[in-house]
Amino acid sequence: MQRRWHFAISRNRWFRILGVSFVMYVLAFVDRTNLAMAIPGIRADLGLTAGEIGFATGIFFWGYLVLPVPAGRISAVWSPKWTIFGLMVLWSGVSVTTAFVHSTAELVSNRFALGVTEGGVLTSVLVLIRRWFVRAERARASTIFLMAIAVGPLIANPISGLVLTFFNWRAMFIIEAIPGLVWGIVWALAIDDSPEYASWLSEEERGSLVAKLTRERSTFVEPTGHWLLTLLHPAVLLLALYNFLALMAEWGVIFWLPSVIRDTAKGLPVLFVGLLAAIPYIAGVVMMFVVASSSDRHQERKWHMIVITSLSGVFMILAQYATGVDIWAVLILLTLSTACFFGRYGPFWTLPTELLPTSVAGAGIGLINGAGNIGGVFGPLMFGYVRGLTGSFSIALIVAGVSLVLSGVVALPIRSRPPNEPKNAFLAVEAK
Repeated sequence: MQRRWHFAISRNRWFRILGVSFVMYVLAFVDRTNLAMAIPGIRADLGLTAGEIGFATGIFFWGYLVLPVPAGRISAVWSPKWTIFGLMVLWSGVSVTTAFVHSTAELVSNRFALGVTEGGVLTSVLVLIRRWFVRAERARASTIFLMAIAVGPLIANPISGLVLTFFNWRAMFIIEAIPGLVWGIVWALAIDDSPEYASWLSEEERGSLVAKLTRERSTFVEPTGHWLLTLLHPAVLLLALYNFLALMAEWGVIFWLPSVIRDTAKGLPVLFVGLLAAIPYIAGVVMMFVVASSSDRHQERKWHMIVITSLSGVFMILAQYATGVDIWAVLILLTLSTACFFGRYGPFWTLPTELLPTSVAGAGIGLINGAGNIGGVFGPLMFGYVRGLTGSFSIALIVAGVSLVLSGVVALPIRSRPPNEPKNAFLAVEAK
């Protein structure tokens, strides 16, 4: 009976494709964010200022810009499975080397390399999801995978705090990079590029799924020009600007959240700082599922994305009044802000897959992802600079909140139409 249950689970595409992808991206996020918990040790050993730490964090996102568009294109025309496998091995190896940095220059170079190796992962997984899930499922499917963005810090902060209780920061980077190398084996064995190649699906389910996905693809006008023209699509440019403004706020908060808590609740042990910093991400997981379910149920993406992003900005602006004064007020407001922010992911990342033809969607998603992560350069840098200049995070939280509200305004002109309109004429992109 138990073997039969395990067999049935392994043949479920929601569990197999999304479950394995989810764990993979959690591991990527742990390797990306664990630097936040190592800040006190790194500053003590390397003598870095808050501004230098912010710069080292931000340089990750300059590296992140290198591969989103190329990886998206390669995944769309070749194999998302093997593209992601290669990147997984590379980023895990780079994360191990963080343990051996001895200067500011080495830390900056290491973070840039980590950004390069992680840069194509999100784009490639979204291409994979489009190959495996129909439109009515896609916001929920994207959200199950993207919950890793909330669960990553949720796991990373407490685990890193626990590891740092017994080991130094150098050992932490080695210990937390090993699971990524191991999971690469699971990925290679479990994932297929599309249902056509999945021998573990029943013949009936495989045939039905392939037919539905083929019908959806037929609603798009086939591209006729160069695929790079996808990057000039008005919706792609607006979503890229939206993501830039939103991620500037998000990454500033994600990276400096433990420090905000530490500054407000002075003297709190590092383990408890990690536990408190995990609370907003728990709320984020819940909000992601709620918003994605609503988005799929109503088959609407744009307004779900705009409203929830703007609410995140409002709560973040309110949080600045409590910084350095009341730890519980700060925690509640930042939890609400973070939850709303994570709630945007399902409808947001589903939108470009419904606006662009399959053959060029990877490139468009790559630009949106890459441009958004430029915001990740400025967010941590801005928070670190303001902290060093004023001694608190209040002004940084105001700037981040305003940025989130503006991102919602930027998205207003996007014309989101259902893809079952005749030939999807407005959404066609002259690219190949």
